[in-house]
Amino acid sequence: MKKISAAVVALVMAGALSGCGSLPVGRTPSPTPTVDQAAIAEARVAREPAFLAALREQLTTVDASPQLWVDLGHAVCEAFDQGLTPKQVFDSMSGGGIAKHEASAVVVNAG
Repeated sequence: MKKISAAVVALVMAGALSGCGSLPVGRTPSPTPTVDQAAIAEARVAREPAFLAALREQLTTVDASPQLWVDLGHAVCEAFDQGLTPKQVFDSMSGGGIAKHEASAVVVNAG
């Protein structure tokens, strides 16, 4: 469990750091549309059972700590929201104590 928690922290940190780039010189950023963060959070929570069901079909370790897998799935979604590609997310996860087949299942099912 500690390895998965470490992977979640590493993934969140990687996602947070990747979104800190500077704006291109001479360009004015376009206005960001207003997003209802509460609606996004509700939608993500509503998809958690389907996410866990999909993971259970591929992994035997899900039932031992389902909340860790859900948290990892949310971290993957946040990394995608920050602009990371599936390969970047997979690469950051597979080096942090999570098996490659587990990282692949989370990235595919969270995306």
